[in-house]
This record gives sequence, structure tokens and C-alpha cells, in this order.
Amino acid sequence: MNVMTGAATPSGAVTGRRARSWHNGAAKRVGWGLGDQALSSMTNFAVGILVARSVSVSDFGAYALAFSAYCFILGISRALGTEPFAVRFVIAEPEQLHRARASVAGVALLTGIAFLAMALVLSQMLPEEYRFLVVCLGAVLPGLLVQDSTRNILFAAGRGRAAFNNDLLWAVLMVPAFGTVFVSGSVSAANLVLAWGVAATLAAVAGCYQCRVVPGIGLVRSWLDSQRGLWPRYLVEGAAINGSQQITFFAIGAVAGLSAVGEIKLVLVLLGPVNVLVQGLGVVAVPEAARAIAAGRSRFLRVTSVFSVAVAFGALLWGLTLTLLPGSWGAALVGQGWLAASALVIPMFLVQVFNGAKTGAAVGLRGMGAARRSMWTRIAASSLVVIFAVVGAATAGLQGAAWGLVIAAALNTMLWYLQFRQVFSQYPFTTEKSYFSRHLAGRSQSGEVGVPDE
Repeated sequence: MNVMTGAATPSGAVTGRRARSWHNGAAKRVGWGLGDQALSSMTNFAVGILVARSVSVSDFGAYALAFSAYCFILGISRALGTEPFAVRFVIAEPEQLHRARASVAGVALLTGIAFLAMALVLSQMLPEEYRFLVVCLGAVLPGLLVQDSTRNILFAAGRGRAAFNNDLLWAVLMVPAFGTVFVSGSVSAANLVLAWGVAATLAAVAGCYQCRVVPGIGLVRSWLDSQRGLWPRYLVEGAAINGSQQITFFAIGAVAGLSAVGEIKLVLVLLGPVNVLVQGLGVVAVPEAARAIAAGRSRFLRVTSVFSVAVAFGALLWGLTLTLLPGSWGAALVGQGWLAASALVIPMFLVQVFNGAKTGAAVGLRGMGAARRSMWTRIAASSLVVIFAVVGAATAGLQGAAWGLVIAAALNTMLWYLQFRQVFSQYPFTTEKSYFSRHLAGRSQSGEVGVPDE
């Protein structure tokens, strides 16, 4: 007689429960990413407004340049540390993971110290009224970069709530920091930057505690050696993105006038919520893609497709909302320049729709570690943006430039998916976690990745 001690569970039901559990976890991680980006965007906006209302126009211009320099340095720090970490260490053995976290935090700290030294030298070459601002920015760079690295480490670990709490702590700490500046009566762009950075440094200490990590400066050299297959190409990608944007705007300004650049910028301001969506998904997209790789080919394809659909649909929805927005409302938000700029809404939101549609392909290439393929695709895509925008501006003015950007975005979407398809068809997918972890570890040591073009 057979004695049954429990109800039999069909394997299909188990698989279904696992899939639902994975989807629920992914939805929560994405939700925390969007919430964190919304918080960061609101905080940056509030700080910008506070500085603008508290200092002279020239001081605010100096602050804007300092913030731009911070964003540039932040991109370098991420390319060296957290971006390779998100590709190769989402799934790793505990010892390997702890060492990688310490290395990434160490990269951020050392990058901040290096730029602090550069700031001290540069400050001696600038007019006296700007020297203190440059020194203050350099002084807080180590804390700013370490805070960002711990935030990205937490997102890579699937701990979005902890990352959100850390950014929230930074925002709360800004209140007494800025309050001290105003009470002291020494309000200046330099002192406000210093207060902003001190709050970030305290949040960085909390972030290190959350990650249970001490920045390992001594590990930086071995980290850069082991990740040399990724970080140089990520640096080039970042340069291609920023460079093409600057060249495009300068070229449009030269051909169609500065007012044309201003009108495009006004439209981009009102399309800002799409950027929140893109950046919010960006902090979780590559780690989610890496987790999906460990679950198999079909899961990975579904995840990358969802990212593309989410961003493209979000851009389409918000773009259609703007087209229906009464002109008086737009003018109330961004000024009378909106009456002329509103004619650019359709082409500019189509640019964002096409850029959103390629999100999955770009994330997928990152997730599969195809850094060389991704780099050359980014360079080609950036070149197309510059070429079509300039040709459009030369032939049909501002409208020509806008529709040239649309054509470039459509071609770039096809280009990214062609590259994604080639790598995807040859990638060695496996559902065995231990093998996947060893595979990533091997790639880290050799500097190579498991796709043909690397």
C-alpha cells in the first residue's frame, strides 16, 4: 500500500510559482528604481532652485558649470566601477562578491581623490572668485562618488528600498547642511556646494554600512586589470553620448541660430518625465538582464523586451499628452518661448519613442558583456545623430534638424537590434547558477567575455 504524506505538486505548478515570484520581485525592484530616480530628480531640481534664488546670476552660472563637471566625473567613476560590477557580479559567490563591492567603492573613492588633486591644481589657474568653488567641489567629490557607488551596489543586489532610503537620507541631511549656511550668513555657490557634498558624504558612510563594505583602494589596480575588457569601452561609450549631444547642439546653433537650440531645450524640459523613466529603469535594467541570463534564453529575451516596451510606451504616452496640452499651459510652465517651441513636440517625442524602443537591445548587449560590440554600435549611432541633425538643419532649419533626429533615432533602433540579434544567437546561456557564477568569474580574471566579438 502506498502511503501519501503530502499532496503531489506538479512541476508545472512549481515553475509557475517561481515565475510569478520572479516577476513580483522584478516589479518591486523596478518600482524602487523609478521611485529613487524621481526622488533624485526632485532633489536636484530643488537644490538648483535654491542656489538660483540665493546667489547672483554669475555665481549660478559657476554652480551650473560645477554641477556639469560633477556629472562628467560621475560618468567616469561609473564606467570604471559600478557598470562592470552590474554586468559581472549580480550573481557571484559570497567571497567574490564582497571583494568586488570593496573594489567598486575603492574605485569611486580613488577617483574622487584624483579629481580633488586636479581641482587643487586647477584652482590656482582660475580667477580668484571661482577658486574656492572649485576647491569645495573637489573636497566633496570622494563622498559624492562613494555614495553613488554604494547606491548602485544596492540596486545590483536587488535592494532597491535600501538604495532609496540612502538617497532619502542624503535629501534629509541637506536640510541642516543648507540651514547652517544660511544661518551663518555666508551664502555663496561654493558654500552651498560644500553643504550639498557634506550631506552626500554622510550618506556615503551610511551606504558603506548598508553594503557592509569598506572602500578598498588597494584593490583598485587588480579590479581595473580584471575588468579591462569592459571599462575602457564604457568610457568611450560615455564620451560618444556626451560628445554627440554637445556637437549636435553646437552645430544646430551654428546653422539655425541659438534660438533654435533654446526651443529644443524647452521641449526637452517638458519631456523630462521620460528621462526620469529612462534613468529609473537604467539603475536596475542591467542587473535584471544579468539575472535573466541565469534563468535562460527565453527569460532574458522577455526582460529586454519589457524594458523596450515600457520606455517606448511611456515616451509615446507623455508625448501625446504634450501635444494635447493647451499652448497657454506650456507657456505658463516654461515661458513664452513655448509658443514657438511647441511645433517641435511631435518630432522630439518620436525621438524618445525610438530611443526607448532600443533600450532592450542596449541593455541586452550590456548584460551579455558585449562591450566591444556595444561601444562600436554607440559610436556609429552617435555619428548618425550628428550627421542627420546637421544635414536637416542645413536643408530645412530647425524643423529639418528635429526630423533629422527622428530619422537617426529610427535607424539607430534598427542598428542596435541587428547587433543584439547577432550576439544573442551565439551567447552561451545556462540556467545553472553555479556555472553562471563561475563563468562570470572566469571572464573577470581573463578580461574576456563569452561572446564571439569580445
